[in-house]
Amino acid sequence: MTIDDELILELIKPDPDGRIGEESLIVAITGTKAIIYKLEESTHYFKNYGSEEYPETEIVKITPDITIWRKPEKGLKAALHGVMKEMVVGPEIGIAIELENDIQWDFQCSLQQIKKYKGKFEDTRIIIPADFRRFAPLFKNEGFRVYLWTANRRWQCLKCGTETVKEGPVTPICSNQKCQNHSQNDFRLIGLKDAKIEEF
Repeated sequence: MTIDDELILELIKPDPDGRIGEESLIVAITGTKAIIYKLEESTHYFKNYGSEEYPETEIVKITPDITIWRKPEKGLKAALHGVMKEMVVGPEIGIAIELENDIQWDFQCSLQQIKKYKGKFEDTRIIIPADFRRFAPLFKNEGFRVYLWTANRRWQCLKCGTETVKEGPVTPICSNQKCQNHSQNDFRLIGLKDAKIEEF
């Protein structure tokens, strides 16, 4: 498992059918649990550039980490051929979300990525590690909503099986006093604890 995998699980907290779970962190971002999500959903759009005299078109391929559609609200009723029918109110709103980890941080690469998403999804947001909050104003200056994540990692020692909880990306020393394993290759990430998301 990678930190990205574990963060996705915490954001969605899927029920057995894969739907948004009760305590999912994605609600802090979307404001509602009434959403449909897709992971790593590839799409594209056409970007026009050049002059009027010599126009050129480029196909831009994108794959946001998470794509969200809010379910339209129901409620208005209208008479159609004399029969009252419930109508759907408002269009589905697409949100593209990019999730960044604290292991391979690259501000410029992240910014280039989400600027591409903006060509298809006007509402594009980014989730970054709280340790890199100093970069949040730069994303905001470019018109993106920024969220900060924090979490403790749950590591399992592959020598003795003991679970050790530690903040940050550095592999821990085994909490089992008899083991004291500290080899980077002898631990497996098995989950997160106390994960939180807040808007900057």
